[in-house]
Amino acid sequence: MRRLFWFSLGAGAGYYAARRGERFVAEARERGLVGNVTYAAGTASRLAQNATQVAAGLADRSRSDAGEPVSTPVDPTTTTEGRS
Repeated sequence: MRRLFWFSLGAGAGYYAARRGERFVAEARERGLVGNVTYAAGTASRLAQNATQVAAGLADRSRSDAGEPVSTPVDPTTTTEGRS
């Protein structure tokens, strides 16, 4: 029974992927060469932006895990109460 379930699941996923691929190819043909290059450039730009945001978030998280203040600049020329 389990084999039949996984076989059916794989067949369904394969069917879905084939239909999705056909749709992608049809859209790519409609866009043409310049449209496809523009689409790829936009996708790459969004991916790079997302990677930059994730890297910044991970850096902030590692600083907070280490006990350092996160995004709080300190001006060494100012004095605080109790310190001179």
